Amino acid sequence: MGRIMGNTRYWGLFWIAAGLSLHALVVGKLLGSSFFMMLFFWGFVGIAGLRGALDTAQSMAIVMITFLTAVAAFTVLRETHTSADLAYTTFALYPALVSWISVFFYIRFLRVRDEGELPYRRPLLRQRRAG
Repeated sequence: MGRIMGNTRYWGLFWIAAGLSLHALVVGKLLGSSFFMMLFFWGFVGIAGLRGALDTAQSMAIVMITFLTAVAAFTVLRETHTSADLAYTTFALYPALVSWISVFFYIRFLRVRDEGELPYRRPLLRQRRAG
């Protein structure tokens, strides 16, 4: 594979982060909430992808997964619920949590791919070489 991690740009990760930044901006504006602040965090991941800093991007994903899980738990366990809470959790919080989890596993995939052969492809490659 021979790529130097610092010189690799992960355009896929950048475009995913850019799209999710746009989503955070729109949802934050529509719900009248501070959810648009997610724009900053997705921007952080996008810039990290352009710089080839997958470890930094993955750390941000872990922090956001932890934070969003805590906020979701607090929102669900709170005794007072309004229709705004339902809209916030349905259209902003849960999709954000799912997107951060997905990006975490995508970054993990990129890191494994760049370290060498993918573990699940090794038997297939051995069969091709032998036959």
